[in-house]
Amino acid sequence: MKRLFALFFICSILSHFTFAQNQEITKKDRVDVFDSDMNQLERSNEQLIPQAQLLEQVFEQEIDPESYILGPGDQLLIKVWGILENQFLSVVSPEGYVLIPSVAEVFVARKSLADGSAAIQSAMAQAFRDASFSVSLVKMRKFRVFVVGEANFPGTYFLRSVDRVSDAIQLAQGISTWGDDTRIELRNKDGETQTININNFYLEGDLDNNPPLSGGDVIYIPSIDLNKEYVIIEGNVGSQGIYQIRENETLPAFLTRLRAINRNSDIENVILFRGDEKKTYNLLQKDTPANSLLLQRGDRVMVPTNRNRVYVRGEVTTPGAFPYLADYTAKDYAGAAGLLETAKDLDELFVIRTKTGKVEKGENVVVDNGDIVVVPRKSREAFKDIITILTPIISLGISAVALIQASKN
Repeated sequence: MKRLFALFFICSILSHFTFAQNQEITKKDRVDVFDSDMNQLERSNEQLIPQAQLLEQVFEQEIDPESYILGPGDQLLIKVWGILENQFLSVVSPEGYVLIPSVAEVFVARKSLADGSAAIQSAMAQAFRDASFSVSLVKMRKFRVFVVGEANFPGTYFLRSVDRVSDAIQLAQGISTWGDDTRIELRNKDGETQTININNFYLEGDLDNNPPLSGGDVIYIPSIDLNKEYVIIEGNVGSQGIYQIRENETLPAFLTRLRAINRNSDIENVILFRGDEKKTYNLLQKDTPANSLLLQRGDRVMVPTNRNRVYVRGEVTTPGAFPYLADYTAKDYAGAAGLLETAKDLDELFVIRTKTGKVEKGENVVVDNGDIVVVPRKSREAFKDIITILTPIISLGISAVALIQASKN
């Protein structure tokens, strides 16, 4: 009997534990989907402190009630002052109406915020006597915008009426390397198309070329058109490839527009290939011919790298690249690399000019960017090397002759 009672007691405990665990799991699974009380509490908290919703929104400037157009999804905070004081949130329905409890439904879609607020206050004035009203936009709706063409990730994105074309392009991870950022088309649902040059916004902050968006807008990024004027750019640039050129665009203007020049660009030796011709231009020169050079279709522009290094070779402890320092001589760089005992005297140092290929000899030669400083080896050391190499060869030869003579005997 005692054993039966103990077994029943254990089963009761296990049953209670299993029921509690299942109840906890059910409660956990139910909160997000089925717990209407919890959802109601969250909605109540939003109604009590709707200003908290503004924290997640970032604005370029204050919203203009005369220009902001209401639409489905906009959230409005409606307040009543007077004998009866109340406030409540109302969301513009998919049909474009705002529901005012116990009063009416007011159509506000496609109206400005100012006109929609006036319509709501007019409807409430008929139901509440001797009261004052206010209508505030507390959360803006999101709508679909389509980014197509030469975007890195074309597709559908959700934005707001304060967002601009650049925001949509950023969500699409930017323009592809074959995209033309000077002829982007913004197509609205009314069939109107606006051509914008987003590059002007990126370089000059021109907001006219970065307009705000509306629901259903299509942003089309075209490909580079090889039937129009284009130039190939190579070398030390931010993005190598083929780019469209503007009418009467000069070489410096082209490089500036593409942000092709950086701190490591050798702008004193920019090369232009046109057919079989090759010309070098110094963009630092005040009256450089490049300022009046108009680019043509098929031109190739090479921007070399400005090497901030000097290379030391020969009889030194640590041969290799060293930072370029203005007015440093061959002796300075040789000393920095550490001269070996096998090195020739300092007056035997020579410098190879990278830009011209010329060789200059002497310890006091001023070294330029990218030059090569060579520390030659002493002659007797070279003779020792020859002897060291020839000694085992001669030894092998003598041994071979001795073996041949021994075999004959």
